[in-house]
Amino acid sequence: MGSNFLEKKFFTDINQSVSSIYNDRLIPAAELFHANDIMYKKRLLLEKFLATPVLQPVGTIQEQLAVYNAQIDSIVLAYEDTYLVNEESIRLQHFKKSVYQYNQLEAKYLAKAGEFSPDVYEKRLAPLFIDIHQDLVQLSSIQTSVGKDLLHGSQNISSGVNLLSNLQMAVAVIIMLVVYTLLLSARSLVPKNLKDFRLN
Repeated sequence: MGSNFLEKKFFTDINQSVSSIYNDRLIPAAELFHANDIMYKKRLLLEKFLATPVLQPVGTIQEQLAVYNAQIDSIVLAYEDTYLVNEESIRLQHFKKSVYQYNQLEAKYLAKAGEFSPDVYEKRLAPLFIDIHQDLVQLSSIQTSVGKDLLHGSQNISSGVNLLSNLQMAVAVIIMLVVYTLLLSARSLVPKNLKDFRLN
């Protein structure tokens, strides 16, 4: 009963660990890559607009950027629903703050595009973009590190299950030997004149 209880606990722990690797590490890591891709699309779109503002309607650019911003917000919300270690929470908050500041400046430059020189992006928005990129790199690094820890934990649990299984086999063999020894002892206790006695 004790070994069955431990086995169930081990398998529950393994299931939780594997589930966490998939839901809390693998999927968010893919989404972080997607968020980085979206930021580059936003940057390219804004830089092209600031370089030639008269060639593109502001409303169209704002609509496209709004779609990208909504996608990033969705990624962040989904990420916040996963299990986060402390360092991860701090980095995610910094990422959100940087994205907010970036979006505020982005909207400002879109509204007053003709008033700024073409190099305004490099002076004001590029440093924020670099911060955002670094946050995403760090979050991905944390994902990898925590994922390795979870994998190592699963391997330890698996080793525990194997050890328990081997222990069960050893106990079964010992019990079998004890029973066999008792049977031999019982046979030697029977008087010689009753050894061939048979009941009808």
